[in-house]
Amino acid sequence: MLAVIMESPELAANIILTCLDRGLILFFLLFEGKAMRITPPLTISDNELIKGCNIILDVINESINN
Repeated sequence: MLAVIMESPELAANIILTCLDRGLILFFLLFEGKAMRITPPLTISDNELIKGCNIILDVINESINN
């Protein structure tokens, strides 16, 4: 598990929900509203990992630039 702390809970929610719309499931961290939890399965392939990272990076870049 990896948790990334964002600037605000709204930014974290926006990124999590936008990633979900693009097919990538991320989660909120239970007691930290500004955190985005990344929990890939142990059986993830290299291609799936690259695709997921690209989705996260694209969504973060879009969210910061808007």
